[in-house]
Amino acid sequence: MTVIDILLKKRGLTSPDKIKEFFSPQNPQKISLTAVGIKPSAIDRAAGVIKSAIKAQRPIYVYGDYDADGISATAVLWEALHQLKAQVLPYIAGRNDPVRGLSVNGLKNFKNKPLVITVDNGITGFEAADFAKKNGLDLIITDHHQPKQEKGKTVWPEAAAIVHSDQLAGVGVAWFLARHLRGERSSHLGGDDLAAIGTIADMVPLLGANRSLVKYGLEKLQTSPRPGIIALAKAAQIDLAKITPHQVSFTLAPRLNAMGRLADSVDALRLLCTTDPKRAQALTVKLNEVNQLRQDQTITMFADARQKVGANRNLVFVQSQNYNEGLVGLVAGRLAEEFHRPAVVVALGPHHAKASMRSIKSFDAIKAIRDLGDLVMERGGHPMAAGFTADAKNLPKIKKQLEAAAARLTDEDLQPETGYDCDLELKQINWELFKELERFAPFGFGNPVPLFYTKSVKLLSFYPVGAENRHLKLKLPGFAGIAFGQGDLAEKLEPGQLIDIIYSIEQNSWNNHQSLELKIKEIKVGK
Repeated sequence: MTVIDILLKKRGLTSPDKIKEFFSPQNPQKISLTAVGIKPSAIDRAAGVIKSAIKAQRPIYVYGDYDADGISATAVLWEALHQLKAQVLPYIAGRNDPVRGLSVNGLKNFKNKPLVITVDNGITGFEAADFAKKNGLDLIITDHHQPKQEKGKTVWPEAAAIVHSDQLAGVGVAWFLARHLRGERSSHLGGDDLAAIGTIADMVPLLGANRSLVKYGLEKLQTSPRPGIIALAKAAQIDLAKITPHQVSFTLAPRLNAMGRLADSVDALRLLCTTDPKRAQALTVKLNEVNQLRQDQTITMFADARQKVGANRNLVFVQSQNYNEGLVGLVAGRLAEEFHRPAVVVALGPHHAKASMRSIKSFDAIKAIRDLGDLVMERGGHPMAAGFTADAKNLPKIKKQLEAAAARLTDEDLQPETGYDCDLELKQINWELFKELERFAPFGFGNPVPLFYTKSVKLLSFYPVGAENRHLKLKLPGFAGIAFGQGDLAEKLEPGQLIDIIYSIEQNSWNNHQSLELKIKEIKVGK
């Protein structure tokens, strides 16, 4: 089995059709609704209600979520409806609402019995859907989250139409609805760049239709005329013409997410949609300031949470009145990554507790939370990331039940997965292999940058580089290597040593000279 065969198998790509689709992603304009799990009848119903509202000049609200996926989805559908001459406004609820997404409190803001279209939320909004029906609000739900299950059957809220797929991000569902509404003009009216941002940010597997949306959307993003995108990329010191999914995920998306976590996510929406460069610049300054605050508070919260982690537990459960509910997901993610077990972080508020869980592949977070039943007021999410709102008095019972569910995890379940794709000898690395690896791009969740393991590599020389000598430059047989954030290893290494390395293969350009370089993730001194 070749290196490429191993990489394909690791990504679940074994059939000729799947491999062909992976290496030659279909233009998303040509992807059928059924291929992404959307029922054509549902989208036809939604389109009929929307077109009737536009014709009658009835007010329409796009009801979005406050994360980067929800903000992008709101922008995609708002722009599509605006271009179709609808009387449309966006609405994004704040975190102060105990119910995330579609809620009665949110719907009470709307007057004149409008049409409300949710994006990236609403699939579990039964109470709000009932309120909408009783008060004459037409409701269309578009979402990608897991629907409610009762006795093995899927239960849906009552709405004029429900456009749902769990194969896409929320912005992907919104994009396909927008494509349907625009018809033949869809390829000329934008939204592809925003679909790429939201899809990458929501960490859905970049395979199938998601890979298509990101591949083609990145091409639009690289030449985006949006003043907000241009200003945000410049502030983050990103060359927009060469932007990668990694930069979207770790640089642009956190700035968009920060507004929903600590401030008003509508400003992030305004940034994506504005056509005014001066306004874009002012909004970018605001997003950067809030993002810096988010980083500082996350570090403080994580340090506190880490100290509270108990020993010999299959599940991490920490809580505090000092935790910011907008940051519990970030801290839970870091705890789950470090301890490789499900992690629940709870922010105790004056009226209720808001919690976020990040999980591992062997523990279904949303199922565990749904099994809590009436112990929680509101819940939602996915198998790997979910959350709930509850009365604080129920937390001891909630903790006990979640720990009981996690007690079924085995020692094998709690072991971190192998940190590389396959073994590789340095002599196998050449430009031909690199060109084959490039075909796997765009990389992201479900399709990470390929990592390789080579044992007993002779370390010819090394020296620390960068500010405060934080990084390490290495000379290996035939290749240079760079180990970011590992400068402290300089005190433990010696020239001539044999080391084991885990790394990716990168192209290095310097003074018009191209060479292959090893980006080293992990170094171990060989025996």
